[in-house]
Amino acid sequence: MNQQLNHDNAFPIKTVSTLSLSVVVVLYLAHALPLYFYNVALPTILRHQGVDLRWIGMLSLLYIPWAFKFFWAPLLDRFYLKSLGKRKTWLLFTQIALVLGVVALALTQFDYGLSVFVIVGLWISTFAATQDIAIDGYTVETFSESEYRLGSMAQSIGVALGSMVGGAGTLWLYQLYGWQTALIALAAMTALTMLAIFQIKERSNTEKIAKQAPSLIRAFKRPEMLWALALIVCYRVVEAPAMAMLNPMLIDQKWSLAHIGVLMSVVGAGVGLLAAVSAAFLLKKLAATQLLIWAGWARTLIYALLGAAVLLSWFDQWQMLLGVFVVVILAIRYVAMTALYAHFMQTSSKEQAGTDFTILVCFELLVYFIGGAMSGFLAKAFGYGNFYLILAAASVLSILLSQVLVHKAKQTQQHT
Repeated sequence: MNQQLNHDNAFPIKTVSTLSLSVVVVLYLAHALPLYFYNVALPTILRHQGVDLRWIGMLSLLYIPWAFKFFWAPLLDRFYLKSLGKRKTWLLFTQIALVLGVVALALTQFDYGLSVFVIVGLWISTFAATQDIAIDGYTVETFSESEYRLGSMAQSIGVALGSMVGGAGTLWLYQLYGWQTALIALAAMTALTMLAIFQIKERSNTEKIAKQAPSLIRAFKRPEMLWALALIVCYRVVEAPAMAMLNPMLIDQKWSLAHIGVLMSVVGAGVGLLAAVSAAFLLKKLAATQLLIWAGWARTLIYALLGAAVLLSWFDQWQMLLGVFVVVILAIRYVAMTALYAHFMQTSSKEQAGTDFTILVCFELLVYFIGGAMSGFLAKAFGYGNFYLILAAASVLSILLSQVLVHKAKQTQQHT
């Protein structure tokens, strides 16, 4: 541990510049544009074209590269062109690949069959996931530990903007001008974000401090990583089912697809952006884990109120009230994610920042996928009202256990 602290001190602590912060926002926006096109706009477009709901549901398989990107994360920490720099090499390569993938999607659509559509989708998803490794590594290496809250905030803002533009914006262009125009515009916006890559300034001493080659084994030997992984399981396993059932509940409450898109990608993302900025200010006074616990208690309360509202049939009388609940849940989630990702940055070693951060994010996604997969069975068995009351009770246990894990992690760190 002392050795790691000495390594971190090799980086001069300085206040992050507005340019550096803006660059990170744009970088996260870059990979979020195609990602939220698949997550928000594409399901609506496909349903509009009459595609079976079962095929639309299978779109989630395109996110497989995101769950397993930790396997090739050490390669990005290890191999690169020195003339460009560790992060710039992969950022440029993946960005070009993303633009080509979106253009290919614009030109092919379903004209060449479902197989080509899926292959292009996997191409885009794989390179977006790979780009995310480089962005995360750059953020951890660029920001000092005292400024990780700003790096996490920049990530949340970039993702929120990506949801607005890549999701709702692309859907709006599709409705007005059709598939090709919407996708070419998405490709152009993705290409424009490449300008931010030329503004990054990598610290030249990052490659000098690494005494061992980046590896997965090295990451799992660090106690900090193991405590963080345990915290992910404990905290996120409750949140995933709750989030997964929001859209189906909106559908069952007779919300239209267009209204759901606006709620999630415009209003929700806008509130999420404000929540991320607020979280960054709070993190100046609070530890990331403390803010995470506070957000956990807030989600417990909102789950309990939501469950009660369903059982008392409030939404039959006030349909828009469900939208208010969804927005509040999204705001709490953005606060929690900003705090959690700040904790990830603090946990990651700067010697292999891309690898460590990616492991934590992939594990988080895996827990989220498992929790989401269970959600439908639970909601169908108990009904939405009892489902959210059960999650509220589980959230209480989750937060209490999370507090124990945070305390144990601090004790281990102090002992080390």
